[in-house]
Amino acid sequence: MLSPFTNTLDTLLALQNALDSTMHSEFSEGNIGSRGLFPPVNMFEQEGDLVVVAELPGVQKEDLKVEIENRQLRLRGERRIAYEEGVSVHRAERKPGAFDRTLRLPFRVEVEKIKADYQNGLLALHMPRAEADRPRQISIH
Repeated sequence: MLSPFTNTLDTLLALQNALDSTMHSEFSEGNIGSRGLFPPVNMFEQEGDLVVVAELPGVQKEDLKVEIENRQLRLRGERRIAYEEGVSVHRAERKPGAFDRTLRLPFRVEVEKIKADYQNGLLALHMPRAEADRPRQISIH
């Protein structure tokens, strides 16, 4: 007797193969990540404040724009890759181009107190939590 899951597993396997093939196709080439995949970001809370670290290899500081509005962090810019004249490129996996990523922040931050540091392709944003969004202790009478 055949298992009722045989067709389901075959369907899932076919779907996985189709997804894998798009990862290796030119479908996603030509755009670094305006769909939100670039730059990769870690966002965490440290001592009540928000820290965001973005990986931006090959992006010059002057080609990077950081904006905050209504709990939305926007990272946009362009990665340029230049070769000397007469160079013959044999493999090009690092793609140049514009990127634009917007992330929703988990709470409001003090925009005037944000500290941004950019070194070795890593952007670190230290964003103090807005006083109005800090947890308050409620005394019970």
